[in-house]
Amino acid sequence: MTTGIILGLGLITIVICFYIILNIPYWLILFNKRQNKNMYVNKNYHKWVYSSDDFLNKVLKFSIYTLYGYGVYIFISEIISKYFN
Repeated sequence: MTTGIILGLGLITIVICFYIILNIPYWLILFNKRQNKNMYVNKNYHKWVYSSDDFLNKVLKFSIYTLYGYGVYIFISEIISKYFN
């Protein structure tokens, strides 16, 4: 295997791991809501405190997806250049 294939497979594995790790808390919240219809979270702060955390997470996820998207692009270009040239 060439370096491009190894790096591409590694990047794809990392993307899948990040997806699972970043979504586990969300999946647990959904599971708890389905188990208990009357689940209520007592919020001690204003609404903007929680929404600012959401925006930060969205920017972080976007930058990670962009980085790994570039890695997938490089991986695909290496495969095309090796087998179709």
